[in-house]
This record gives sequence, C-alpha cells and structure tokens, in this order.
Amino acid sequence: MKPRGEELIANGKDRSSGKDAARTCLALALVLVSSHVLNADIFPTVAQDLPAAREISTYGGVAFSVFLAVAAYRKPSLLRERFWFFACLAATAIAAASLYGGIDGHSSLMLAIGSPFGGIGGAWVSVLVGVSLAQRGPKHAFVVVPTAFVVQYAAKAGIHFLNSLPIEASVALYATSLAAACLLARPDARSVMKNMRDSDAPDVLSITSPSSYLPFSSLIFVSILLFNIVCGYSLASSEAEPSFAASMASCIPVCVVFAAATIRRRPPSLDASYRTAVLCIIAGLLCAPFALPALQDQTGEQAYIALLSAGSDLFNMLAYCIVASVGYRNKLGAVFVAATVLAAQWLGIGIGAPIAQMTAVIGTVSSLWTTAAMAIVFFAFNYIGLRNFSFDRAVETVLPAHADENTGGESVPKNTMAPEAKPSRAKSASTSGKANGLGAVSPAAATQPVVDPIDEACSSVACACNLTNRETDVLRLLARGRTSPFIQEELVLSRNTVKTHVRHIYTKLDVHSQQELISKVEQRKTGLE
Repeated sequence: MKPRGEELIANGKDRSSGKDAARTCLALALVLVSSHVLNADIFPTVAQDLPAAREISTYGGVAFSVFLAVAAYRKPSLLRERFWFFACLAATAIAAASLYGGIDGHSSLMLAIGSPFGGIGGAWVSVLVGVSLAQRGPKHAFVVVPTAFVVQYAAKAGIHFLNSLPIEASVALYATSLAAACLLARPDARSVMKNMRDSDAPDVLSITSPSSYLPFSSLIFVSILLFNIVCGYSLASSEAEPSFAASMASCIPVCVVFAAATIRRRPPSLDASYRTAVLCIIAGLLCAPFALPALQDQTGEQAYIALLSAGSDLFNMLAYCIVASVGYRNKLGAVFVAATVLAAQWLGIGIGAPIAQMTAVIGTVSSLWTTAAMAIVFFAFNYIGLRNFSFDRAVETVLPAHADENTGGESVPKNTMAPEAKPSRAKSASTSGKANGLGAVSPAAATQPVVDPIDEACSSVACACNLTNRETDVLRLLARGRTSPFIQEELVLSRNTVKTHVRHIYTKLDVHSQQELISKVEQRKTGLE
C-alpha cells in the first residue's frame, strides 16, 4: 500500500495529466471544426468568385508545412515559438478579413490574398496540436483523438440544425476556432521548441542516432500522401452535397473506435486502424459507378460519400495517433513529424482534387477510367508495397535522440560508458604504491602503461567486427556518448565522413542506435574484467 504522501502526489499527477489531455482534445476539436466550416461553408461561397481559392489555401499550407519540417530538421533556431505564434495569428486575421471582404465585395483579388494566409495559419495551428498530442503520448492520444472527432460531429450536427450559418458567422467561427486552438496547444509547443533550439539540429543528431528520425521517404509518409490523393480525388469527384444521414453514417466507424478506445486499457494497433480505413476507402471506390450523374442513384451516391468520408476520417485519426506515438518516443522530433505528416496530407488533397476537376471537364467516361486507375494503384500499393511493412514496427524503431550534456538535449543515460577522466600515470602509480604500503614507486611500475577498460573493450569489439582503424577511433568516442560535432572536431573529419563511419559501425555491430552500441561495448567490457 502506498504511503499517504505518495498517493497524493500520484493523484495530483493524474489530475494534471487529465487536464492536459482535455486541453489537447479541445484544441484538436477546434481545429477540426474550423476545417469543416472552411470547407463546407466558406469555400463553396468563395468559389463563385475564385474557384481556385481552396487549392491556393491548400498549397499555401503545404509550402509552410514543408518549411516547418525542413527548419525543424536542419535549423531549429528558426522556430522561435513567440514570433511564429503572433505571425500566424496575424495570418489568420488577414485571411478572415480578406475572405469576408472578398465575398462581400465579390473581389477575386482579396480572396486570392486571403486564401494562402488561411493555409499558413491553419498549418501552424495543426502542427502545434500535433506537438501537443506528442506530449500526451499514444495511450492518451487514442482516447483524445476519437473524442475530438466525436465533438466535431456534434458541432456539424448543430450547424446543420441551424440551417447553415451566415457567412459572417462562418468566417468568425473559423478564425476564433483556430485562435483558441492555438492558445490551447501553445504551452506544449513552447517547451518542445525551446528544447529543440538548445539541442543539436536533428540532421546532426541523426548521425549518431539514425533511428530517432523518420526519413522523408518513410513508407509512413508515402502512405499518408497516397491515401489523401485517393480521398481528395474521390470526394472532389462527387458533385452532390452529402446529406445529413450520410454525414452521420460516416461517423459510425469513428464512434466505434471511440467506444473501443474508452473501454480498452491499451492503445489499438496502428496496423489494424490502417486496414479499417483502407477497407472503407475500397468499399467507397467500388460504389463509384453508382455516384455517376447519369445513373441518378441517390442512395448509391450517398453511400459513396459516406464510405469515403468515414475512411478519410479514420485515416486522419490514424495520422494524428502516428504523430503522437512518434513524437512521444523522440520529443525533439515532434515538430518535424507533425509538419511532415501535415504536408503529406494537404499535398495529397491538393493533388487529388484538381485531378477530379480536370477529369470532370473531360467527361464521364474519363472519370470512370481515372477512378479505376486510382483504385488499381491504391490496391497495388497496399497489397504489394505494404506487404511486409508494419506501422507499429516502424514507430517502435524510433528511439530518443541522445546528445551530450552540454548540448542541452536529451543526454545519454548514465552508465559506465559515460565520458570519464583518465587518471594520469603518475597519479595511478602513486595510488598503486600507497595501496601496497610503499612510499615510493619502482621505475618498472612507473613506466607500466595504464589500460583504459573502455578502449580495451572497443578494441576487442573492433577486432571481432572487422572495423578499420578510423572506425575504431569513432567507436571509442561513440562508446563514451560523444555526438557528431564532438567527433568531427576531435578527429578532424567532415560531417559526411563521420556519418559514413557511424553507418558502417552500426551495420558491422548490428545495432540501431548509440545506446545499443554503448550496451554492446559495456557487455564486452564486463566480459574482459
């Protein structure tokens, strides 16, 4: 039984954690509501004067997300949270004012000015919410994310019963929702970005911890891109507006996930969640012929929209949970993974929707062939490309990025491999003499070299794994927890040369992180003692 003091502390932590999770949930729900209002109420009105407004906003958000991802990976000093907080609030205000003024005055110029600012503000807030989810971790995320989507569905139902909002109210709701979400997610983002600026850039840390950061070419990001291309194309190819019944039907799979997440005591499998989303999209694509205007089958058309919307929402939930899981495992990479996932999502929609618009202009037959091609590519990718891929395993391979204590990042866990001062020969000999009760040290003892156990263990590992002399030098520094900048300076090597040596060492030792390397050397050191 826990002592009274420990029990009070534990209860206090639980309440604090619950409040943080509720704050993150509300922030995500507000982002989802703002996105719905923008796409369902504002952009259809804007399209009367500027049909390309949605694409301009989307690509503005993609460009800004790519900037955030690259900056987070290569130059975190650019990510000063206070500056970008006010800059993106200003961008959201400019977007709201320009969109309202452009709609009211039928000004294409004002609409063109406001659209990219809306994408920039939305991208920033979405990344902040992703970082906030990463702070909560996967256990809370698998409850927070479905809950936020359920709240969004409730808000959509309320807007529907109000018989749609006037454009003034829609613009105001869109802007205030984004601003409120930004304020709610800001505390988590501020602490993460401060740690990033105080640490080495991820492209430096990835040299000694290559498993800490997902590459841009990761199948996770490729899957998100392709999935959203298919969803963007499919949803844009339907000319009918979703009925209230179809909108509510699309929330059933999400509500099932929500119920499962609240009942289960552990997060569901990412792979199972992905397969469920794929199943909904495949079912929707099979219903595509029933959505053709020539058939005039309203039931088939609404089923097509409902299935695709359900698949899209399930996959968006999965994307947020991936951000939470990867960002929680390596918090220095939370901004990078959140921005990259967002860029892949929006780029996919920005590619898929214009394809649907172009094929619609050409004709019905062209739309059918394009839909069939999309379905074949989607099936092939999931059946062949992802045959041996697991989202769960890919997330589990992500490890925390380690840095020296003087870098301000996460330090390597303390162990016997930590940097240690080498005793001088004189001091060692003197100590040895005193231990033997001697006042002086014999010349033979004084000239005997002192063997560093770490160096001896590294030499043994290097011999067993056929390391070159230079790789052995790098191994000795890695075993002491040194990072790439230190190794470059100590051995007078370029960054790329160090990266190559580290990659070869990891391959020969069959390890995937610096901590695994340290453990392997420690085992060899123990065996030599």
